[in-house]
Amino acid sequence: MTQKEFEERTGRSVTAEVYANIEKVYMNTNLDKDAFCNAYKKAPQVLSDLERQTVLVRELFEERRMMANFLIEQAEKWSASDLRDKAISMIGEKEYLRRKIERGFNLWEVDKEMLMELLKV
Repeated sequence: MTQKEFEERTGRSVTAEVYANIEKVYMNTNLDKDAFCNAYKKAPQVLSDLERQTVLVRELFEERRMMANFLIEQAEKWSASDLRDKAISMIGEKEYLRRKIERGFNLWEVDKEMLMELLKV
């Protein structure tokens, strides 16, 4: 959304500096232009809080993704079924298998059984 679009939708004029902050908040939310502008007109601070929470959630998802990858790698390295189970509980069976195959790891017998179960119609 451009500054002009924002100003037209909200009926408020803002400086380029203020708009830069508004745009940052807008880009970190999943709201469409109209929903964002309507919410901004009602409570600009709420949107800032929403943006901060959205950024935190994204960071948590990234940490979770990295932890799951680490668990998969360590399970592979040490043949540790407890680490495998934890990775599956974090990301699910399909995502676990996708990541394991993507990294070129061999499928364990239990992985093959899980894959065959998932492929059943």
